[in-house]
Amino acid sequence: METFFISIPSTNLIFLTVIVIIIGGILRGFLGFGPALLTIPMLAYIYSPTEALVIHIIMEIPSTLYLLPSALKYSEKRAILPIFLAMISFIPVGMYLVVVLDPEIIRRVISITVLLLVLMLASGWEFKSFIGFKSMILSGVVGGFIQGIAGIGGAPIVTVLLARNDSEDVSRGNILFLMGAIVVFSIISQSLYGLMSIKLITLGFFASPIYIFATYLGSKFYFSKGKNFFKKVALVFLSITAITTLMASYY
Repeated sequence: METFFISIPSTNLIFLTVIVIIIGGILRGFLGFGPALLTIPMLAYIYSPTEALVIHIIMEIPSTLYLLPSALKYSEKRAILPIFLAMISFIPVGMYLVVVLDPEIIRRVISITVLLLVLMLASGWEFKSFIGFKSMILSGVVGGFIQGIAGIGGAPIVTVLLARNDSEDVSRGNILFLMGAIVVFSIISQSLYGLMSIKLITLGFFASPIYIFATYLGSKFYFSKGKNFFKKVALVFLSITAITTLMASYY
């Protein structure tokens, strides 16, 4: 029988966690991705890494629903279908393999790959002609795999989506659609592996109002002033994601 007990962290930890959730929510609303890099390490410090994955994904549910209209309106569903199918197939694979493989080695390889791609994109390399069926399948496989292992599978997927050189609205719509799918299929996978609990669902539920309000602020900023530098901010954050994940894997 599950023991329902929620440990109360110190006031300083609570304050820091709230700040991290707010920043993560703003990133989610503006870029469509990125909050897991901030929220999961913080939650893992207070609880366990596995519990952090569950709390974060529960917290994402209201924001995913809020961003769904933009995802449906602007995304090109047919174009991103290969990524979608590969991604949802490999999320449960990643969750399974995390118990039998060293996830740090996998994170290092993915971090270096993403960083190299970002550097080439930032240099002005035109990738669109190279983004075909195989490369989109590969990004979905890698993204779903790392999502299952570490909860931060957005980076390789977003890198490929930005490389398509679509408009800002379409790029963001595609990202929102696939990140929403990550949330849905992560919940399914976590449930099948028995990771969900009443305690963790409750924690995620109480964190979600702060998160969705911050998501709203990020989304409003995108539609008011943020479109002009959306891709630049996305590339910078992808770089930070890759470097931070790479460094964390060595410590």
